[in-house]
Amino acid sequence: MEQFIEQFIEYLATQKHYAGNTLMAYRNDLLQFHQFVMTTRPYTSSWARVDSLLLQAYLLDLKARGYSAASVARKIAALKSFYFYLTEMRVMASNPTLDLDAPRVNKQPPRALSQEQVTALLHAPTEPNAKGLRDRAMLEVMYATGIRVTELVTLDVRDVDFENARLKIGNGARERVVPLTPSALLALRDYVVRGRPSYGANAEQGPLYVNPRGEQLTRQGVWLILKQYVKQAGITTAVTPHSLRHSFAAHRLADGSTLQEVQRMLGHAHLTTTQVYRPRPALTDGLSHTLPERKES
Repeated sequence: MEQFIEQFIEYLATQKHYAGNTLMAYRNDLLQFHQFVMTTRPYTSSWARVDSLLLQAYLLDLKARGYSAASVARKIAALKSFYFYLTEMRVMASNPTLDLDAPRVNKQPPRALSQEQVTALLHAPTEPNAKGLRDRAMLEVMYATGIRVTELVTLDVRDVDFENARLKIGNGARERVVPLTPSALLALRDYVVRGRPSYGANAEQGPLYVNPRGEQLTRQGVWLILKQYVKQAGITTAVTPHSLRHSFAAHRLADGSTLQEVQRMLGHAHLTTTQVYRPRPALTDGLSHTLPERKES
């Protein structure tokens, strides 16, 4: 049975071009369900033998073990997608997940920083050394392009088009070219010319953002760096790398960019995902703008 999970993951990677973290989440969720099936019905030898009663038992087990509504909904979504794949591949004749309802998830609305907070954050790295130049360039690019943190750490130095002030983000079906603001372009140029070589990185190729050993910066590294400068900038609200993505989208739309333009720059597959950023009156605590709910990023 596990071979079908791996085939499904390969299908998502090669045909749907899902991101690595998404593939990992799908695999973990499906393997967890497989383990539940083997524990509950040890002699089950085919996915076709999984029925609605077993699925309901799994749903109850997840709730009993204290999983949040969001986690349960994600696991159910993985199962539904997997069984749709199995029926499309004619591994089984019917889909037992069609009537499986996921719990309602009360999503928190995305938050964007105010313009003043963004300015304070971007000016927080002041040290004229490699770290300061790198961190300033990183924050500038995050806000100027709305890039995802996974995309940020996988950027190559060759993805920067200094002559045309553009940045290539992603690859394959997810590849897009996003314009750079003058301040982001200047920060990147300073880092690539004066900062990055100090870390021993190859001048012509390799990861754009590197650590002092010349190795690719990690997602965790980005979080820690951001946390440092959020505190330094005096911002007391919670800020994540996605906060800068939210801020980019909200501020671009408020400044007159069209939904289609912002959709393309964010790399959203559907326009409805971008529509939640449309400017609208909202209560604010003076520290941040509250935006309507949205899904992924």
